[in-house]
Amino acid sequence: MGSIVDISEVLLDAGLSDSVTETERALANTAIKRAEAAVKRYLRYDPVLRERTEFYPQQDISQSRTPSIWEVNSSTAYQRQLATGATEDLFVHHIPIRSITSLWIDYDGRAGQRSGAFGSESLKTSGEDYWMNCDAMDDDGNGMCMDGIIRSQGLWPTVPGSVKITYMAGYSSAELHGQKQQVDASSIVEAVVDEAVRRMLKVIGRGKKTGSGWTGGPITSESLGDYSYSIDSATMGKLVGSSSDLLNESQEKLQPYVNLGYMLGG
Repeated sequence: MGSIVDISEVLLDAGLSDSVTETERALANTAIKRAEAAVKRYLRYDPVLRERTEFYPQQDISQSRTPSIWEVNSSTAYQRQLATGATEDLFVHHIPIRSITSLWIDYDGRAGQRSGAFGSESLKTSGEDYWMNCDAMDDDGNGMCMDGIIRSQGLWPTVPGSVKITYMAGYSSAELHGQKQQVDASSIVEAVVDEAVRRMLKVIGRGKKTGSGWTGGPITSESLGDYSYSIDSATMGKLVGSSSDLLNESQEKLQPYVNLGYMLGG
């Protein structure tokens, strides 16, 4: 069972919906897992709608680390360098953002690993301290942030792990299956199904299903005495594609959904 598509969708597209053996079902489940993993790698995120908690910024892209502050405890003084190049835009990993549950800013939060980090005093107010860069609406009239940008009243911290955010992002099952008018992400499901079927066919071959299983096709020759056959590997290659992670056709379907902002500024 996958998180983006159901096994029934793949079996139907592979022509196996009438009767399915346990081996074929296991093969389909494995193909779905690998296809979904390939699609997520290409998108750079998981497109399924769910709540996530993450820490930002996740990388330091500044060219200078000369600014610094001092932190002193009872016995030791620490010099902490601060990155430069702060921005008013925060790019999150998963898109589209549907809502922000909570957001905290703790300049010494250390991705939540310091005792007492991200306490109640560090909780920020939506619409006042930050807001989603809404650029679309869903079928219920709720704003959506397709580019994954959260804007700030002032500059975001530049220290990695100093921002903690819990938010809802992704597409619902209905949106992924083209059942909504305003938000249609069915190309993602199409790409997953195509890639899962391709992976199945690379194993079972493209032939006719018989009562005893699948033939090896496409067969170019066979003989009866001491039965043998040969397969046209060139034709098979055209049918099921190369061994690449995703075919060009799948990449074209997924391209509009890639989170380019996070790749460049996350």
